[in-house]
Amino acid sequence: MLLEEKPGYDGFLTVKRRRYRLPDGREVDWDVFGPELDSGFSSGVTVLPLTPEGRIVTIRMFRAGPDQVVTNLPGGLVDPGEEPADGGRRELEEETGYTCESIEVVGWIWAASSSVFRKYVAIARGCRPDGQQHLDETEDCVPVELTVEEFRAELRTPGQMTGTDAAYVALDHAGLL
Repeated sequence: MLLEEKPGYDGFLTVKRRRYRLPDGREVDWDVFGPELDSGFSSGVTVLPLTPEGRIVTIRMFRAGPDQVVTNLPGGLVDPGEEPADGGRRELEEETGYTCESIEVVGWIWAASSSVFRKYVAIARGCRPDGQQHLDETEDCVPVELTVEEFRAELRTPGQMTGTDAAYVALDHAGLL
């Protein structure tokens, strides 16, 4: 049971200190995080983009946590008032320059066990490089098409990929595991 919440750090990621009463009666403090919660962002979306040939569109980009270039699926924040599928379609084009014929949200996961942030998972089909890439100032996305086998090999390589939880959910729903 949540007893109290206090502000902590407020940047792109926000951290709040929460005090809980556990089922056994003990009280404990936890740090919980999410992106700019006070600005209305409460969720994100990760997209598994499939080309008509069955290839997976990924992005290679620098990530500050691992401090290196990694493989990732396209995605990002869902704008306040935006439907997750619309956010996924927008993020797909912004990060890769690909558009899709259809997109379906297949579920959602918590971004982490200490997060208040939902990450929706979507599958986009009929993806083609006929859009416009529009990167944010912190993004350096390079689109790379991979076969399903190549994508699964990247998933199995430690440290090669971020967002693996959403990738596995998407592959499962697409019947590609």
